[in-house]
This record gives sequence, C-alpha cells and structure tokens, in this order.
Amino acid sequence: MFRIISALFMFGLFTAPLAAAPRAYEIDYGASQIGFVYLFNNEEVKGSFPKFSADLVLDFQNIKNSKIDVTIDTRTAKGGFVFATSALRGAKVLNVRKFPTIKFSSQSAQMRNGVASIKGQITVRGVTRPLTLTAKFFQLEGQDPKDRENLVVQISGTINRHDFGASGFPDMVGDTLAITIKARIKRRP
Repeated sequence: MFRIISALFMFGLFTAPLAAAPRAYEIDYGASQIGFVYLFNNEEVKGSFPKFSADLVLDFQNIKNSKIDVTIDTRTAKGGFVFATSALRGAKVLNVRKFPTIKFSSQSAQMRNGVASIKGQITVRGVTRPLTLTAKFFQLEGQDPKDRENLVVQISGTINRHDFGASGFPDMVGDTLAITIKARIKRRP
C-alpha cells in the first residue's frame, strides 16, 4: 500500500525549499487509526480509539514550525475484548462520563535521521503531563519523491497509566501503554 521513504526522499522531504513553509493537512479518518497495546495477565492486548480529531500543520523545511493537536473521544475506547472495553471506559480507568476526551498538543518538534521527535502535553482524566512522540513519514506507492500532498505518518510513544490516575485493575493490567497512530494525511488546498 505504501513504501518506506527512501534515503533520497527523506533528504528531499526535509531539506528541499518550499514555496509556502507551514502547511495544514487533513486526516483521512477512514484510513487512519489510534491504537494502543497493553499487558493483560502478561499477554499483549491491542485496543483502539475509533473516534478522534486532529489539527495538523507541518513544515518539512523547518520541522520546529510544525504543530499537532489531537482530541480523542474516550467514550469510543475499545479495550480489545468486551470485559476490557467496559473496564477501560469505567471509573477506575478512563472514567469517560467525567472525562470524555484525551487531548495532546505539541509544543516543539525536531528532526533527526528522518524521524521527528514531537514534545507536547497530554491530558488524560484531567491530568496533564509531558509526552514525547516519535513520527515517521511515508509516501504512497508510486508517488513522486517530491510530492508532499498525500502522506502516511506513523506516530508512537509510551505512557504510564498511573501518572494519570487510570490505575484500576493493577493485578491484571500492566502499567504502560504503547501508543500507535497510523494516519493518512492530505495537504489542504
């Protein structure tokens, strides 16, 4: 479906001059997903947040000018199986009735060896903490290496759920969640 950026493309994507520096991108929500992986009784389980929104402004010439804001609807959280979904949405974990959203807002970004490091603040259950995410950009198969109109971005990071008071079921559920975001994005006209 898509191919990893070649070394030449990475060099061109992040160093080529652009006519207009920061550009807004929109997400193809049907081809994008926010997921997470956690341990349940020492077994990896995959969950997801099917409903979310994002504002993306990317500057591939000067990545520090980029800005990412994401809002996740916690009421749609899926824990991987029925019991886990109910527990995840409940008062001991996300408490979706009181805290219907998770928010991330970037504060800075830097690029090294074709990988962006995005530092920002995430708010879960009303608690705000710093979070650093890693982002890699990919092209669609057959796309011109200079074309930045349509891209795929993969973002990853890790949070400790106890930092946010989402500490329910500690005897069954691991402390950390590995965040995995795969988004297909298109530059706005």
